[in-house]
Amino acid sequence: MKKTIIINLILASLAAILLSACSRFDEMSKNPYALYDTPAEGFVHPIMFKSQYNLISVFRSSTILLMQYAVSTNSEVSSRVVDNYNIPEGTTDDIWSAFYLQYGNAVAMYDKAVKENDPAMQGVALILKSFLITHITDTYGDVPFKEAGALVLSNDIGQYYTAYDSQKDIYRNVICMLEDANELLAQAMDGGAISFSAVCDKTYGGSLDKWRRFGNSLYARVLMRVAMKVIEEDDGILELGDGKWEAIAVKTKIGELYGSFVSGGGDYPQMRSRADRPMIPFSNQNETEHTPFYTTTSGNWNSIAVSDVLTRKMLDYKTLHDDDLGIDYYEYKASSAGGHAEDPRYDSWWRKVNGMPVQLLNDSRVKFLDSALHKSSAGNSKIGRMVRGSEAEPGPIWGHVYDLQNADYYPLMQYSELHFIYAEAAARGWISSVSGFSAYLPMFKQAITESILEWNPYVTETSTEVTDYVNWCANGEQYSGATFNSTNAVEAILTQKWLAEFFIGIESWCDYRRTGYPLLKTNGPAAANDQILPTRMRYPSDEQYRNPNTSSEAINGWLGGNNDIKTDVWWASTQESYNTRLKGRQ
Repeated sequence: MKKTIIINLILASLAAILLSACSRFDEMSKNPYALYDTPAEGFVHPIMFKSQYNLISVFRSSTILLMQYAVSTNSEVSSRVVDNYNIPEGTTDDIWSAFYLQYGNAVAMYDKAVKENDPAMQGVALILKSFLITHITDTYGDVPFKEAGALVLSNDIGQYYTAYDSQKDIYRNVICMLEDANELLAQAMDGGAISFSAVCDKTYGGSLDKWRRFGNSLYARVLMRVAMKVIEEDDGILELGDGKWEAIAVKTKIGELYGSFVSGGGDYPQMRSRADRPMIPFSNQNETEHTPFYTTTSGNWNSIAVSDVLTRKMLDYKTLHDDDLGIDYYEYKASSAGGHAEDPRYDSWWRKVNGMPVQLLNDSRVKFLDSALHKSSAGNSKIGRMVRGSEAEPGPIWGHVYDLQNADYYPLMQYSELHFIYAEAAARGWISSVSGFSAYLPMFKQAITESILEWNPYVTETSTEVTDYVNWCANGEQYSGATFNSTNAVEAILTQKWLAEFFIGIESWCDYRRTGYPLLKTNGPAAANDQILPTRMRYPSDEQYRNPNTSSEAINGWLGGNNDIKTDVWWASTQESYNTRLKGRQ
């Protein structure tokens, strides 16, 4: 008995040490200059959690409005109206401050892993670095990279002069990091390593296989991000020039990744199913793991209304006219035979079914919401608001209730994204093994199906509501005035991908800037920024004081002297993207 007690005490002590090393949550989430004494694996969950915490917050505060999923109902004249592109300096500083903090943690993690001679943790750290820096550069353009995060490796916190790198160079380095990560994780697994501490990794339970698959799924996203620009600028060849990885042909590499995706293995194994998604857990039982919306009041939560741009894609509707405002508006109508099939995801996102027009002037916004046309007989708004788990009323279409405000898990990346990536690449003729409309039509339909199943737990792939909606997207939905065909395939795929990217950080905004899809009207009555949906966000104002020389060089260099939100980032500056986005102002 005494021996058993001693053994149990030893095991408990070891567990406590491990838990302590992996759960210094507040310190590792908030201090960008700390020299942590935790092992490399102890960085994983804090970085993943805080990154997702900020991404879902950014989606709800910015992306959801920029990308016309929703409209702000805030009628204060002095309020910032992101959906009208009235975005003052400082509005989107969160990605800069929060993500550079976590990037510093990832730099420290990689340094620890090198000292520990741990190839698996080096690989995971490189994936995290790639994920974080791409979000930063995709938001702002040219940003500090090679020298970023250096403060966490020294005791000198008085120095803050960090050089900016071009976005093209950043993406070159990201591709090298992801290639290295894939190689390091393969090396670790070939050496017999299977996992690291599940306590340190609440996303994948320490599975090295799933981390490798996530890294290569991210690689597919990265390649698609730069492909159009590299093809236009450099005939599809991206010089890497780091000595080890010298150049890639982007089409060939995308095809290589597609082959691994189809096989489920190969040299670049990727997510195989929804079970491989990076799902970040949140909890209402632990204050450090609350969602960013945990204390959001019902009034603030309901200050965002579904846009009619979205409802007309997801539901059936009829066109009416508001004589007072002089505008058309749309009301939901139940589908009839041959009508618009209902999207099975709608109840997961919205209560009530009518949408609100985008880019209204403030007076019109107030009149629209106050009009009896848009209220029920009881005086309640008929305009849909975002789902709250505390709502007693059933979902408006299928009757299901989803807790969007305080979910237990949020996806950092969806499995369906890979299906959309390869469907687009195939439609563009970039995958030699996939030829012709009949080959990529099933890819398109499977992508939509996977997205539905990611959001709606009450249906299966063969459920009538799923097959009806997927067939509608392929055979009934109009893309530039026609159903899905070889001419409008890219538009159709990106339009449906826009829906699938709901609540995924800034991803739909990135795809819009990269391709111009979905086609969005950007010249409404209240549209600011010269009727241009913002192409980047301004560098934070305090960067000019903390890092004056190099930030000024960036502003006076690639931005031409103006820290604006109209200059294209490198990968978005293609003629195809510009011409497509221009349609929104015509």
